Amino acid sequence: MQPPHSLSRRLLVGLVIVSFVYWAVVAWITVRDSVDEVYELFDVHLAQTALAVLRVVDPDETDPVMIPERGPAPSLEDILNRWPHLTERLAQARSGNAGQSKLGPKTPMVTGSIRSMQQEYEKSLRYQVWNGEGILLLRSANAPATPMTLQDAYSETIDSQDRTWRHYAVWDQDRHFRIIVSEAYDLRNHLVRTIVWHLASPLALGLPVLIVLLWFSINRGLNPLGVLTREISRRKPDNLTPLDASSAPGEVRPMVLALNELLLRVSHAIEGERRFTSNAAHELRTPLAAIQAQLHAVRRADSAEERKQGLEQLQRGVERSTRLVGQLLTLARLDPDQPLPDSGVANIAEIAEAVCAELATLALQRDQTLELTVEPDLPQLPGNADMLAMLLANLVDNAIRYTPQGGHIDVALSHYLFGFMIEVSDDGPGIPASQRDRVFERFYRIASQDQPGTGLGLAICRRIAELHKARMTLTEGPHQRGVTASVFFSG
Repeated sequence: MQPPHSLSRRLLVGLVIVSFVYWAVVAWITVRDSVDEVYELFDVHLAQTALAVLRVVDPDETDPVMIPERGPAPSLEDILNRWPHLTERLAQARSGNAGQSKLGPKTPMVTGSIRSMQQEYEKSLRYQVWNGEGILLLRSANAPATPMTLQDAYSETIDSQDRTWRHYAVWDQDRHFRIIVSEAYDLRNHLVRTIVWHLASPLALGLPVLIVLLWFSINRGLNPLGVLTREISRRKPDNLTPLDASSAPGEVRPMVLALNELLLRVSHAIEGERRFTSNAAHELRTPLAAIQAQLHAVRRADSAEERKQGLEQLQRGVERSTRLVGQLLTLARLDPDQPLPDSGVANIAEIAEAVCAELATLALQRDQTLELTVEPDLPQLPGNADMLAMLLANLVDNAIRYTPQGGHIDVALSHYLFGFMIEVSDDGPGIPASQRDRVFERFYRIASQDQPGTGLGLAICRRIAELHKARMTLTEGPHQRGVTASVFFSG
């Protein structure tokens, strides 16, 4: 057996998954944008550094060089604060370049490390200063003696240690000096990893806290369901009073109202069954007592004639009891609140012909005329053929039983405005107008009638009509005599 699903667990898992996915998407977008901003910032920094070095190398440079990325170039004071010995070294480089033009080429001077930078940044940043004749004037301690790049502006290369470097190269206006500033991608990647870690840390640390808060909130939000469950579980089986829906939350209120409707239907059904059982017990007690008395009379009969009359009365009592039990079982199976069992398509004309043919013998025994009239082109009726036959048989049987000897019974199937109808008319004593509604009640019989019966026939007919969405009425018969039972079917 599959274990029941927990609503709180499903809500918790769903909210955690949605929250995690949302945070992950936001973190991914933030990291992506941050990486782009970091790379852009470092590129601007490279360009600013190269231009600043160019201004230091050639203070008379007046040609404005556009920085290819956003952000203002740093001031000369900022550059000198970062590299305090840069001025002296560049001055020496320029004087060496001036003497070199007279005395010939000299070996380029290699500077020491940039003391103002952190050790990690020192390893990831390098620079070169070349003159227009391709002679290296100045380089950082970690820069090679060969040009780091031959391209101007931005470019990338990979050194012998498989480190990727990002370069920015710029010339002065007269192409006397070429500045190359390089930065390793390690520094950028380290910063990107730091950003990712700072973004992921709140997610990793906050997710357990979020789960606990969601669990607490969900359990508190579903508490009315627990209260409702406990209230129902504490009830006794015979307590079918409605639940209090006024204090239920809006989401639970429809369920409580539906449950109250169910309790009301169950209460009515139980009350109906109790009433039905009580009436059935009362109705069965009389024929059973009569059978017992008739059996006792047969045993004490002195003559064969008395014994024969007693046996005949005993047989009629047994037949009446058998009919009553059959009708009780039929009525118990019919429930207008349940769907129609074994529903199909029924030919009502064929059903009427079969029923009239079966009951014609009973009418002939009483010298009665049984006439069937069927209009052509009657539609097929969705329903249960056996139940429809029982409906028509009860109506025709009642008409035969309550019509005097030599009377007339008419069965007519005809069209009407909204469908078709079945009419069974007789010329018997009829039913008073004041009692035409009550005869549909179970076990109700008119006091003036002397025909044996159980008072269930018309109740069964109305129940079958309700199952077929039909309407049944009783009116005065033709020529102001007898009764006409009409069943109207829509179609």
